[in-house]
Amino acid sequence: MFTVHIWLRRKEGTSPEEFRDYWLTNHAPIARDGYPNLRGYRVSVVTGAGREQEVPYDGVAELSWDSREDFSADMKTEAARRGTEDLAGFTSAFGLLFVEQETVA
Repeated sequence: MFTVHIWLRRKEGTSPEEFRDYWLTNHAPIARDGYPNLRGYRVSVVTGAGREQEVPYDGVAELSWDSREDFSADMKTEAARRGTEDLAGFTSAFGLLFVEQETVA
């Protein structure tokens, strides 16, 4: 399994509710419906942080493919171009991280 995390910071002037609604209703379907090799797509919306901690981002998307090759193929699609363009419309910053997952419990 090949997994990426994409962290997102909402655009200035956008409420947390507007951010969440746009992400789930408009943005997420671009990848969900446009990446033929995508195996999983999970969205985690940040609702707060511990005491005296700043919230560094507003959400994380976790997307998974069977292999890095499948990921690379999907990143060459029209959906990938549309998704990247759309991110700029509702976020002020975002980043992509490649991750390995280990189950500890």
